[in-house]
Amino acid sequence: MKLHNLLKNKQLIFEFHTTHKYTFKNFVVCDENEMAYNISLQISQNPLKGINPIYICGGSGTGKTHLLQAIGNSIKKSFPFLSLLYVSSSDILKQYDNTLSYEEIIIISKEYKNVDVLLIDDIHLINNADSVQEQVFYIYNELISKGKRVIVAGRMLPEYIIGLNDYLKSRFLSGMITVIKPGQDTIKKSILKKMALDENLIISDISADYILNHFNRDINELHRVIKKINHYSLGNRRKVTPELIKEAIESL
Repeated sequence: MKLHNLLKNKQLIFEFHTTHKYTFKNFVVCDENEMAYNISLQISQNPLKGINPIYICGGSGTGKTHLLQAIGNSIKKSFPFLSLLYVSSSDILKQYDNTLSYEEIIIISKEYKNVDVLLIDDIHLINNADSVQEQVFYIYNELISKGKRVIVAGRMLPEYIIGLNDYLKSRFLSGMITVIKPGQDTIKKSILKKMALDENLIISDISADYILNHFNRDINELHRVIKKINHYSLGNRRKVTPELIKEAIESL
């Protein structure tokens, strides 16, 4: 990416992009994620106060992204004067392209250092990317020294991310770590039933278990399945059962 192109597009790169549907009101709270939820809610109410950084740890589909974006959306609404940035580590890897010059890298890092609240998702993805980790380290240090807020999420605890440099591990471990416990069946079932209610559809525990045992547990895939089941149930005026679910998927 050439310098003039970077300068031209930097506002696009650093706009606060979140999905508005992710809020605290529609987050499904259960025993496994209650602590992470409460800490995230507290941060949204007092973004520049308290322990810093916060590290949210949890497996795929446990609600880390939902919480990060709910924090961002809440802060943006309640504290419009604060600058925020939500970014996935996959986006960071793309931004710090190997073809960038030193000057271009400095421009990107400066943008990160100017935010009041930085939310980084999927931090485990920058493992083995030494140059990117170095920039994240500099950004982290500057934001923390200025009293800004840093919130990071990853699938595993920092000390277990292979390929993550020790200096970054120590930084993430220096704040508060909240773990979404691994009872994913409970979490996924709660999320699934909430998805159904959002479609004005009521499903039993038995039907929820059937869906979880027979379909990909990716959140987007589960949402697609729920929509198909709802459409089939309404069209046939039948309540949702494992038998109806099987028919619904086979007929579409």
